[in-house]
Amino acid sequence: MQELSVNHLAQRVQELGLVSPTSLEDVLRDLPPGSSGEDLLRALERRGLLTVLQTEKLRHGDKTGYFLGGYVLKYKIASGTFGRVYRAEDPSNGQPVAIKVLRRRWAEDKHVVELFVREACLGMSLKHPNIVQTLLVDHDKATDQHFMVMEFVEGGNLRDLLVIRKRFDVAETLRLLEDMAAGLAYAFSRGVTHRDLKPSNVLLSAQGTAKLVDFGLAQIFRFDESILDEEERVQVERTLDYAGLEKATNAPPNDTRSDIFFLGCIAYEMLTGRPALQPTRDRQFRGSRERFLAIPQLRPEEVQGFLPVVHLVRSMMALDPNLRPQTPQQLLDQIRQVRSQLGQTFGSREPATAMPTVTVFVVERNERLQDIIRDKLKKLGYRVLLSAMPERALERFEQQPYAGVIVDVGSVGEEGVQVLQQLVRRAREKDLTIAAYALLSETQDEIAAQLQQEPMIRLLRRPLSLGDLAKAIQQTLPPGPATGNNKKREIPRS
Repeated sequence: MQELSVNHLAQRVQELGLVSPTSLEDVLRDLPPGSSGEDLLRALERRGLLTVLQTEKLRHGDKTGYFLGGYVLKYKIASGTFGRVYRAEDPSNGQPVAIKVLRRRWAEDKHVVELFVREACLGMSLKHPNIVQTLLVDHDKATDQHFMVMEFVEGGNLRDLLVIRKRFDVAETLRLLEDMAAGLAYAFSRGVTHRDLKPSNVLLSAQGTAKLVDFGLAQIFRFDESILDEEERVQVERTLDYAGLEKATNAPPNDTRSDIFFLGCIAYEMLTGRPALQPTRDRQFRGSRERFLAIPQLRPEEVQGFLPVVHLVRSMMALDPNLRPQTPQQLLDQIRQVRSQLGQTFGSREPATAMPTVTVFVVERNERLQDIIRDKLKKLGYRVLLSAMPERALERFEQQPYAGVIVDVGSVGEEGVQVLQQLVRRAREKDLTIAAYALLSETQDEIAAQLQQEPMIRLLRRPLSLGDLAKAIQQTLPPGPATGNNKKREIPRS
């Protein structure tokens, strides 16, 4: 990083149009004498005027990559086979959007660009609450990048949620399955199939709605696999699974019943916690009939003995396509019937025993303390996310807001204070509540005085027992059902 003075860095920020002159002037006025350019960056980030992506680019002296097609790039959400997805903002109205950018290596291939544009236009024609809306497709001449602008879903994808939760109960699986099938049925009524159904292509909104993304984009990579690098080859396996399934069952290409099969695979993984098809690098085996025959059948004991859902998922995953539901609408009708039977069988009591899980993000650099705090909170029924880096807490909250955060300021220092303040500010901007806790050492009186000015941040001072920590959190953030014992232990000094 080139070391820049406050004045030079402020000039660059203003030239790039990242911060309004008034806001920049306010920050500069509050900086103490002798502050460095790095101090200015941290102050701008702490106030939410710059994102981690923007400050990193400024540190590296980048002059481009802050805007695309007039949209302000905020942070990277994900990387895929053919592109990267960013959370961005329309500066004219502050509306959040997601921008998918075609990788430069593919942008040089005219055929791929044509397919990218065609599939984006296809996405623009699909307008349904269970499909992520594509808003426009464009080419940024300044950077020579092709991109599409999509609806921003304030949540996360099903794959990441499965990593955390492992499995879903029957009622929630059926509810989300109905959402997905409704999106498929709508698309099929307009002559569109998905061709790349997998957990990462299912987004879950903050309201709990499932939305399908990337309709038809798998078609871009229906060519020689040898031109893909290792990461890309892993990511397109499901696309090749479609071709393998249709070859193994003598089904016609682009068969909508293939979407139904792989939607069944998603339901299977949600209910069992394991993928139906085991990954393999053996191209010949991947497309063989034996691989699909090797899928263990869903067992009644895995779904609390509720047989209708067993029959539903087994029919969706039938190897013979004629034994599956023949259209997404037919599948949707069957899902709704099974959901009705679920209500009749269990009444108001669903077969799941777990309450909705409350998520707590813990920022802690001491690995031993990470284990101690995580184990305690999980026994109390919380879902726990962990990181040693404070900025990860902010990035995750932007992608998928959580209910509570614990920052061990004693171990992470001033960075933890800045992130706590930013989290509280972002929660207010999103009209959300967050239970924020600062775990302080005995000597951090100045930080305590600073944080006491923010009523949403609760201070916890060492010495503090693990039970005291748990009690403080439970008072403001009730968890799911508790398990295990609550033997008193003191939280060590970090």
